[in-house]
Parts: sequence; C-alpha cells; structure tokens
Amino acid sequence: MSRICEVSGKRPVVANRITRRGKAKREGGVGKKTTGISKRRQLPNLRKVRLKIAGKTVTLKVAMSHLDKVYEAISRMQGMKLEGLSEREIKARLLKLIR
Repeated sequence: MSRICEVSGKRPVVANRITRRGKAKREGGVGKKTTGISKRRQLPNLRKVRLKIAGKTVTLKVAMSHLDKVYEAISRMQGMKLEGLSEREIKARLLKLIR
C-alpha cells in the first residue's frame, strides 16, 4: 500500500531521531550531549475516504490536512453531468478539479 496522498502528493520523509543525555543548562546542568543519531520515517496522516458521487463509490487516500479540499470539490461537482462514467473517470475528474 503506497503512502502517498492522491490530492497533495504528501509522502513519507526521512528525519533524524537524536538521543541525548545530561541535564540542560537552564536546569543547572552542564548541558545536553548527543549520544546517538539514527534515521526514522515521518509518515503523512493518510485516511481512506469513500465518496458517493453520481451513484458510484469512489475511494481516495487523502492527507487529513487536505480533506476539506476534497469536500469543497465535491460540492463544486454537483452541476456536472457524471452519469455513465466509470468510477475511475469520476475519480480523475475530481482530482483534476482539486488541482
């Protein structure tokens, strides 16, 4: 399962996890020392959203930060003639409307 938002293109990024020891100077110590750095992945907050458009169910993987754009686009699609289109074509039109 790919972890990429279909609306914004958000994807996992690589970050560093830093391990420290010691007491902070503001707390009366001599300062924190870094004892290790290791790689970690930060994943986007993705959710599967099922939408009912023109009698068809369309599923999108959307980052929660862009969920409002999806619902806004659905309200703009109300006047479009989508009958007779497949779910894939409806999804393509929805994504085109968002971007």
